[in-house]
Amino acid sequence: MRVMVMIKASPSSEAGQMPSEQLLTEMGNFNESLVKAGIMRGGEGLKPSGEGVRVHFSGSNRTVIDGPFAETKEIIAGYWMWEVDSMDQAIEWVRRCPNPMAEDSDIEIRPVFEAEDFGDEFTPELQEQEDAVRELAGDRDEAEIRRLIARWSRALEAKDVDGLTGDYAPDAVLYDAIPPYKAEGVDSIRKSWECCMPYLPEVQSVHRDLKFHIAGDMAMVHGLHNFQTEGDHPCSQSWIRVTLCYRRIDGKWKVIHEHVSVPFNPVDNQAWEIKDPDSLESPDYDQPANK
Repeated sequence: MRVMVMIKASPSSEAGQMPSEQLLTEMGNFNESLVKAGIMRGGEGLKPSGEGVRVHFSGSNRTVIDGPFAETKEIIAGYWMWEVDSMDQAIEWVRRCPNPMAEDSDIEIRPVFEAEDFGDEFTPELQEQEDAVRELAGDRDEAEIRRLIARWSRALEAKDVDGLTGDYAPDAVLYDAIPPYKAEGVDSIRKSWECCMPYLPEVQSVHRDLKFHIAGDMAMVHGLHNFQTEGDHPCSQSWIRVTLCYRRIDGKWKVIHEHVSVPFNPVDNQAWEIKDPDSLESPDYDQPANK
C-alpha cells in the first residue's frame, strides 16, 4: 500500500528556522535507510506558509489568500511518499524517524487512494485516462532528462567544463573510456575534462538510440554518442556506448554514475570501433588466438 507521511509544521519551521547540521545528518541517514529498504518513493521539505498562498473556492468564485496561516498544526512542513506492506509497517518506520523539529512535533500517516477503492464508479474509461496521465507525468521526467543531455552537448561544443559537470551529483562516479578508468566525485570528473580539452577539436555532440527507464526518483539512460568533426579526427572515428544513471535530489535530476566505453576485439586485444551503429559487426573469431 502507498501512504503519504506528512511532517506537521511547528512554530520554529513557520519562523523559517533551518535545521541543524546534526538534524540534517540524522534525517539523511533515515532517508538512506528508507531507500535501501525499498520504501521511499519521494519526498521534499516545504518552505514556511508565509511564502505560500491558498486559493479559496466558493461556487464559481476563487479567492487567493496570502500566507502565513495561523493554524500551525494544520500546515505541512514536509512529506514522504512510501510503499509499505501495512499501516503497522509505516508506523514502525515513523517511530524510527528523528524528531524533525526543534520542539515537540507530529507526523501524520495517510493511506493513498488506489483504483479499487472507488469501486464501480471508477470505470474502465476513467482507468484508461488515469493510466494516460501517469504515463504523461513520466514523459515529463524523460523530457527534463533529455533537456539536461542537450545542455551537456552544448557545453561540450563550447568546451565549457563547468557546464559539462553542472548536472552531476557531488559524489558522482565516472567510468571513462580514457585513463584513468575511474573518476570519483565531480571535482575529479572536472579534472578529467580539463586534461582532455586541449586535445579536443571543434566538435558537434550527437546522441542516438537513447533509451529511458524511469521509476520514481531514479532513472537510467543508455545509448550512443559521437564527437562529429569536420576533418578526419581520431575522436570521431567511433561511436561510444554511454550509460547514465540519474537520481532526483532536492527535486532536480543529477547524474550519480556514468559509464562510457567502446568494445574490444578479443582476437587482437584492440579497441573495436563502432563505425556504423546500424550494423552489428563482429571480428573473425575463426582467426588463431594470440599466444
